[in-house]
Amino acid sequence: MVSPSPSSVSQQRSPMGQQIHSSTSISSQHLNPHSSNPTFASYASSISSPGSRPASPSIVGATTTVPTPPQSPTAYQLKTFSAPPTPPISTIVAVGTPGTPGLPSSSQNSYFPNQYAPPPPPTPTFFSLISQPVTRTVLVLTVIMTLVSLGGKFPDHCTSPSKVLYADQYPALLASPFIVPLTPALLASAKTGLVSSVILAFSNLLSLALFEDHLTVIFNGDGPRIFRNMVFLMMGLIMGLRQFLGFVFSRATGWHIPALFFSDSMFECNLGLAPFLFALLVVQALFPHSSPSIYAVGDKPSSLWTIRRTHIQIVLCLLNVVPKTIVWWAGSGLIVGFFAAMTISFQRRMGHWGGKVKTSAYEKQLWESEVFEAMLEEDEAFSDSPSTDFLPYTKEKRHGLKALAYVLPTIFFVLLFLVGCNQFHTIRPNVSSMTLNDSIEPQTPYLLTLVLMTAPRKNGVNYIRETLDSYLRNFPDENVDPLYNRIQIVVYTHFTDYPGYDEAMLYYSTIAKARKHVKWVRDPGSEKNQRKHLVSAIRTVGAAEDSVYLGIMEDDFPFCEGGWQEMLNTIYAAHETVPDHCGVFVGTGGSGLIFKRSVALTASFLLEQDALMYKPGKPTPPDVSLQNCLLGEHEYCSSCAGTLVTSRTLLQRHLGHNTSSSSEFGYDPNDFQCGWRHPFNGMPTVHTI
Repeated sequence: MVSPSPSSVSQQRSPMGQQIHSSTSISSQHLNPHSSNPTFASYASSISSPGSRPASPSIVGATTTVPTPPQSPTAYQLKTFSAPPTPPISTIVAVGTPGTPGLPSSSQNSYFPNQYAPPPPPTPTFFSLISQPVTRTVLVLTVIMTLVSLGGKFPDHCTSPSKVLYADQYPALLASPFIVPLTPALLASAKTGLVSSVILAFSNLLSLALFEDHLTVIFNGDGPRIFRNMVFLMMGLIMGLRQFLGFVFSRATGWHIPALFFSDSMFECNLGLAPFLFALLVVQALFPHSSPSIYAVGDKPSSLWTIRRTHIQIVLCLLNVVPKTIVWWAGSGLIVGFFAAMTISFQRRMGHWGGKVKTSAYEKQLWESEVFEAMLEEDEAFSDSPSTDFLPYTKEKRHGLKALAYVLPTIFFVLLFLVGCNQFHTIRPNVSSMTLNDSIEPQTPYLLTLVLMTAPRKNGVNYIRETLDSYLRNFPDENVDPLYNRIQIVVYTHFTDYPGYDEAMLYYSTIAKARKHVKWVRDPGSEKNQRKHLVSAIRTVGAAEDSVYLGIMEDDFPFCEGGWQEMLNTIYAAHETVPDHCGVFVGTGGSGLIFKRSVALTASFLLEQDALMYKPGKPTPPDVSLQNCLLGEHEYCSSCAGTLVTSRTLLQRHLGHNTSSSSEFGYDPNDFQCGWRHPFNGMPTVHTI
């Protein structure tokens, strides 16, 4: 071996002006990446890959002199929680040992960290994993809360933003991470089975234990305390963020920014540890190479197909989205995990939380230049040409955003999987006419009778034809359709003098489809009173037609594209999921209110009662009275409480924004249009289908 010349290596000066002689060599703690000083771990591991420098008998017992870093003018400290560093000790690093000819010593030489490093600790057992502090605490809380939930009292359903923000169910929110659904009510609310619920609880607990086992080592020195604080802080942030996202993407944006309205954001079931595991998965992505390998295809540790513990944890996390949709619950975890990862990356670059040593720029540059020159000379002793594998530590440190190289792909992959599963779980096939006809009281002559309320409007504007056309386009054309004889529409007015009504009746009398499905009913009168108009229509049509449902529609609310089929889907879902429901609401104001016929007749008495209870001129608006009946907020309709079923969005658009009889100044033309969230979407007492 060629010894490094004193002029090129040893004749350097420290910041204090002290001369470093050629007999001074670097201490083992500066070269060994496993020592208490983590500063130069990346340097040591980048010097050589295993087997890149084969041993030669001619160099057995040879030594190389490597310079020691200069003394700092101000003694620096390791920014970790490990023990304080010991003063530098001059050491001669021997390449090879007397006892093993031709092989370098693994205990004294750190140039071969992968091949000759001490053997890794034994694989932890399941019992040692679950006995870790955080995992043990979560396990105890899970057992306690699950046993409490078995009593059927608390909680009796999934927690969601609709119940937290509007029903103040904060205890259920705090208990939600530790509840395993076992009771029939919770299983139905969580939309999962008993077996899958138990399997997910077990896999999530195991996944949490693996995260704790790994990350407490990464946060060396005081790892358990850092991991504990990080987990419980992230739990609080995720639960808070989940409520915020539910409000923003439902109640806040559903009215005026329909493109940002996502109906499931307020109702999605939130139970279990899933979002916190996704957050830890993002944090762990900061350390992609620190997780031990389980198996490598072809015994190639650097193979693309190397199976690491991280891969197992990704699979365990994604198991949560296979049986049900939790895209908002898990997505909150990904967001919090990203900011936690960026915070941890910054802290470690600053030397905290098991990060690198924070030294002065002069010390780092001086020491690295000396060591790099020494290593190049040693490389020439092993090979005819210098190795280019070694890169200075400074180049690696300059990449401040290198953490994103693993964090962002992890988030993207998981989010893609979440969205894909959500799309799969939320696909709802349209109910067929045969299914609808056979399921809902097939012995009743009419399944659905819609009452289209019409009256003269300002400036003689008439919307009957445009609205009625949107209905007839969806009505069955032939007698072979099971619903051909079970759906009808009644155009009703109580105005004797109404030219628009007469024109529309004459026009549709020439259309065969209209003659089959449309009836025209007129009661004499001339008073513009919406309350009396509704009472008269409900009693006249409700008493004459034997129908399961009686729908109240306004003549300026035609159906949106696909709205008719979605209305049928909502009616069928109400029949299947809420058998004792009183009605369905698919529109806004006084349109889209579909009552069970007996409930509609009861609501007509409610309209009269409201007019008598309040002072003249200040009664409850008639459309609000009808809505209150379906909500069960009136003693006449108290049995309807908690049974109302609504569509996610408005299935009808508003035409008469500037001719409305309920507003003196009218509405904005963009208000109450297709795509807007339903007014009751997000209310905890309403079933949104």
